[in-house]
Amino acid sequence: MRLEVQALSARVHRTPLLQNITLRIEPGELFGLIGPNGSGKSTLMRCLAGLRRAYVGRVLAGGADLVRIPARTRAQRIAFVEQQADTTDRLTVREAVELGRTPYLSPLRGWSGVDDAAVSDALGAVEMTTFADRLWHTLSGGERQRVHIARALAQTPDLLLLDEPTNHLDIRHQLSLMELVGSLPITRVVALHDLNQATACDRIGVLKGGRLFATGSPTEVLSEPLLAEVFGVAAMRHAGPDGSPRLHFSHAL
Repeated sequence: MRLEVQALSARVHRTPLLQNITLRIEPGELFGLIGPNGSGKSTLMRCLAGLRRAYVGRVLAGGADLVRIPARTRAQRIAFVEQQADTTDRLTVREAVELGRTPYLSPLRGWSGVDDAAVSDALGAVEMTTFADRLWHTLSGGERQRVHIARALAQTPDLLLLDEPTNHLDIRHQLSLMELVGSLPITRVVALHDLNQATACDRIGVLKGGRLFATGSPTEVLSEPLLAEVFGVAAMRHAGPDGSPRLHFSHAL
């Protein structure tokens, strides 16, 4: 799915949160969003998911104005994992993931083997199959995060939006998740705090003060001058154990 953001601005009351964002994300692209705290990443992600209305500009998903796409169709095509999401319901892990199939159900279309397969595949993808019968409230923060991601995968979307998906995950599951996200044959937009994780993206957008400060490849964007200007840190690039680029940070002088 192609995603286009056209001169988008968003605000709360009279406080601007995003200002004149214009962006185009191609089908199948892995696009990373980075920026300091309060730069507007989560607000932009909610706009891309159709959960926050812009007061100026618009978002096109697959060429259609997002606000004009019926909610059911939007839920089938776009999956969003927010930073904070919880429930007080006594659900099992599998029941929580099954919620991802809700947009496909109707009085004329009940639960089927296709839904069972989608849920099982999603649980397997995040290594939570053996947790299927565990109750939600017994899970750790990292386990809950993996269930949220499985719920999104069970939607079988064309566009996957992930807002800081590696929060709460241990390092092994961070690596596994980013490898999984990188392998998906759909459009993916991922807001990240870890700039080294952003090096795996096809392109990166940098937000600063609610504005799109820069876009480009990881090599272009994760430069020492830009990181110093946006994040106020000194960065040094070197090769990791597998030969991939790694960034090391220190306080800017």
